[in-house]
Amino acid sequence: MKPRWRTAKLADPRKITDADAEQLIGEGKALYWASGSTHSPETGSCEMLMELAYRLATEESPFIQAIRKNVIVLITPALEVDGRDRMVDTYNYRKANPDKTAPPFVYWGHYVAHDNNRDGLGMALALSRNQMKTFLEYHPTILHDLHESVPFLYTSTGTGPYNAWLDPIVIDEWNLLAYHEIEEMTKRGVPGVWTHGFYDGWAPNYMFYVANGHNAIGRFYETFGNSVADTMDRTVTAESQRDWFRPNPPQPRVKWSLRNNVNMQESAILLAMNFVSNNKDRFLKNFYLKSRRSVAKATNEGPAAWVIPSDQTRVVEAADMVNLLRLMGVEVHTADKEFTVKDQKFPAGFANG
Repeated sequence: MKPRWRTAKLADPRKITDADAEQLIGEGKALYWASGSTHSPETGSCEMLMELAYRLATEESPFIQAIRKNVIVLITPALEVDGRDRMVDTYNYRKANPDKTAPPFVYWGHYVAHDNNRDGLGMALALSRNQMKTFLEYHPTILHDLHESVPFLYTSTGTGPYNAWLDPIVIDEWNLLAYHEIEEMTKRGVPGVWTHGFYDGWAPNYMFYVANGHNAIGRFYETFGNSVADTMDRTVTAESQRDWFRPNPPQPRVKWSLRNNVNMQESAILLAMNFVSNNKDRFLKNFYLKSRRSVAKATNEGPAAWVIPSDQTRVVEAADMVNLLRLMGVEVHTADKEFTVKDQKFPAGFANG
């Protein structure tokens, strides 16, 4: 197989043997996809990812060399490109016209604002479809979505209840990566790096669930952002104070800038990439194992397939659903002869998804 790093073949265990998988794992590299600025007012990730690309390409420290050795990094600096342009234009207008009312920033894209990160099931937006298409082409080991909200850095694990169709291995991997980042950042004297108490880990409509739904690792950060490039005096609210899951809380008051945000994101994601590099075989083996287990789970627990009647009245809606399933990588076949499921017979022409 050329090139050997195309470990995407591990995604479908029906097409390779265990021996093939071991060879791919040994010769291949992990793929780490970092995606930024889904939400356009969260401006730090675009700046960080450009700097990250430069460092990964030019820096010769042993730390960065280790990443280049075993990891291929994919970077999307701005997933919502229209919103990024509008955010920059709005910011520049405000700086040039401090005495004028700035134009309202209603929609980031043409149709939606914050809910562009809730389209992982409907796939109504071009950015969602592009993300899915790219994922299914490369099958990255990790998809890492970069967001901004809470101080200073939340790294995702979730509180539960977790989606029952997620392999428990991926939940362990969330925790493995998160607590590595927390430990290393804390050892370096960085306050306010934490996990657990932010979201549940169940809802499958977030963009990073593109990965979790295909046996890879989907994760995200929330960092403290100012939205704009200005330096500000910020006060941390009571909800971010010390708790059992946040033993090293953020400082109560801080002078915060875009540079602080960039540093926080970049330091943590480099630690994650280095950890993945040092444990490349482990993550690739887990990727293959989760793929095998997903096939076995559907076979043993079901449903392994759905039958879609062709003689229904809402033909257009059925076609839309089938096309959506195909977009997400679900295999859909049309029966060329009569078949039986349990005691029920279905004629030729019925679709099997």
